[in-house]
Amino acid sequence: MASTFSGLTAIASVAAAALYALGAALQLRSLRQDRLLAVPTLTLITLPALLLHLAAVYLQVDTPSGLYLGFFTAASLITALMVLLLMLATLRMPVQNLLLVVLPIATLAVLASLFGETGFEAREELAPALVVHILFSVVAYSILFMAACQSLLLAYQEHALKTRTSIRALRLLPPLESMETLLFTLLWTGIAVLTGAILTGFVFLDDMFAQHVVHHTVLALASWVLYAVLLAGRHFFGWRSRTATYWTLIAFSLLVLGYFGSKFVLEIILNG
Repeated sequence: MASTFSGLTAIASVAAAALYALGAALQLRSLRQDRLLAVPTLTLITLPALLLHLAAVYLQVDTPSGLYLGFFTAASLITALMVLLLMLATLRMPVQNLLLVVLPIATLAVLASLFGETGFEAREELAPALVVHILFSVVAYSILFMAACQSLLLAYQEHALKTRTSIRALRLLPPLESMETLLFTLLWTGIAVLTGAILTGFVFLDDMFAQHVVHHTVLALASWVLYAVLLAGRHFFGWRSRTATYWTLIAFSLLVLGYFGSKFVLEIILNG
């Protein structure tokens, strides 16, 4: 059974990566031709890739030994959720350009989860509070990762407008105000879910020092504070694109360092 799962996982992962890469390549070609790839065409490629990606993640997470969320598998899960949320968001918001950034990341993540191994041990039983905490955390990382990508596009757009370069590419992006609105929508949603992740984490953690997650907790709280300051600055002082980009990237870097940095040290360096 395990070998069957391994073979199915490999097929699903490689097929998903190939379709993701194809979607990104077609988007890039369309941009070079001064147009956007039609959403139905992009969906026709990305949706099967997403379904294959989710199937691969499921086979990797749900193991005979229990729930497995190692470094590479967790990254693959988060990128799969990013693609899913973006696919849903394209129905109502101008987020198609974000897929040009997210699809290559998803390609690398799904392949890395197939070939990368760490010292993480699967857990047979999970407390309900931990399950809720994991769900909140994965969704929060996915949304705030999208916000970080959006902030980079916003910074590029503002730079291009000021220097009057890449005018052709700018014509394919929504207006600057719409890009800012989308960024702060993602940030408000992300910090709300991150708040839930932190609160459920405190419910689950009886002794965070004994459970080796103190660094993760402290950095997650520091990231939450930076996001909160940014949103307060936007509300009270009208902070805009460049300031928002800096704060968003710094806050997300702390979040990544807190979770993936800790997992990298514990699973790869110490158990390598």
